[in-house]
Amino acid sequence: MNMKKLISILSIAGLIIVLPGCGDWLDIRPESEIVLDDFWQNESQVNQVLSACYRSITEGDVMSRMLVWGELRSDNVTFGRNMPTDMYKMLNVDISADNGYCHWGAFYTVINNCNNFLHYAPGVVDLDANFTESKLHSMEAEVLTLRALMYFYLVRTFENVPWVDEPSVDDAQDYKITQSPEDFILDKLVADLQTALKYSRDNYETNIYSKGRITTNAVRALLADIYLWREEYSKCSEMCDQILNDKNLELEEGENVISKVFYQGNSKESIFELQFDDDLMFNWVVRDYFGAYGNESGQWSFPGIFVTGKFSPFNFNAGSSKESTEDLREKDFLRQETGGDRYYVFKYAGALRQENATTKVSTYYYRNVTANWIVYRLSEIYLMKAEALIQLEANPAEAIELINTVYMRSNTEEGEKDLSADNYTSKLKLDELYMRERQRELMFEGKRWFDLMRLARRVDSPAPLLSYVTRKFTGGGSNQSTKMSVMDALYLPVHTEELKANSALVQNEFYKVTGEGANN
Repeated sequence: MNMKKLISILSIAGLIIVLPGCGDWLDIRPESEIVLDDFWQNESQVNQVLSACYRSITEGDVMSRMLVWGELRSDNVTFGRNMPTDMYKMLNVDISADNGYCHWGAFYTVINNCNNFLHYAPGVVDLDANFTESKLHSMEAEVLTLRALMYFYLVRTFENVPWVDEPSVDDAQDYKITQSPEDFILDKLVADLQTALKYSRDNYETNIYSKGRITTNAVRALLADIYLWREEYSKCSEMCDQILNDKNLELEEGENVISKVFYQGNSKESIFELQFDDDLMFNWVVRDYFGAYGNESGQWSFPGIFVTGKFSPFNFNAGSSKESTEDLREKDFLRQETGGDRYYVFKYAGALRQENATTKVSTYYYRNVTANWIVYRLSEIYLMKAEALIQLEANPAEAIELINTVYMRSNTEEGEKDLSADNYTSKLKLDELYMRERQRELMFEGKRWFDLMRLARRVDSPAPLLSYVTRKFTGGGSNQSTKMSVMDALYLPVHTEELKANSALVQNEFYKVTGEGANN
């Protein structure tokens, strides 16, 4: 989708779908005029736009990129079954500006839905006495956070992207918008989220709404993530503390994580997750990438070298003891194919794992395709704060304690011990421990590439990222290393169609040099 289309009236068409009855919409007037004259009249219509903002994030073009951008190029993913060509190329670091996953239009569709809400919803306060300023501000907090989430994905993936905060309703507007610097956009996001904190709700009338809509803790989690990305570690730690002090959130028991967190969804440790169900919206992306009932071998698998080799986060030799010798996550999140050497993703795809008490052999039962998608949950907040403390070099004992909280709930076998501080006496060892625990806990949740990017950004070099990623390639990944030899190469190129449609855009410098981003 080109720049002109990405902020088009596509969102308006989405609203028409959810309105009752279609006869009134058989109107020859321009859609933008219909919206201005007929639509923004009452609270019910405002709620429909709010719903459209949420729903547009669950669209396949958005969901697929949240996973591909956040996970595919990391050390968590290798080839599964029937992987699409563009995905195969990106995984193998054969990335050009015509790769379909370099399209960003679906994210700007969500952003435009949010911009429409923020622009027009305030006017409804004067038209509907039931729609109060208080209700408006609460909804604005949700929409500001959803928009910030979309921009945060774009910034981490492309670095510099166009900042658009006005709605698009017709073709008369100027769509020649250049990229804004990363810091400019992140400053905007932080300001928006601080505003959202003032008006957000702590919870809603039902658990599904409290987990599936933006709450104060969801705003805090996104702010903490942005602070971590910006290396503002004290601010990250403070934001995490506010979440951790909420006694309504608690970790599920380790043996219940697959069933309650990833199968049933909306668990007591969930902070914000995108909602899918049988009636309205299937989660096709999880089905295709990870697998489901009747389709148990997804397009992604976990590199076998990280299950059995010396670089595995499981059975790791940590000095005087080993980490994760009987870690539930190794069995719950991965399934080895019968008679083969591939390890497929069971997390999200699975409903239940049963282990024979005598043989220790597991039987895996798969779910349908309606898995919710978790954006933030409590265990990640523990780990965010641990990372912040490690980088501050202020309280390593507390950092290990936070990591232990997450680690021990999945290491429940008799005789399993806490991670001992004696094995992690340097910052380097703490960094490595943290990265192993992030991998064990959050694999396949769209986080790992961004975790590795933070390592690279701290030293302004791809070297630490490459030390993780290239291990999964045959021969040590020398060819792939060359293609990720500079920081610009770690970000994706602007798609060729975007460049053609918008002459104000500038291609990522690395792809200019390599000739992969030419505007031709």
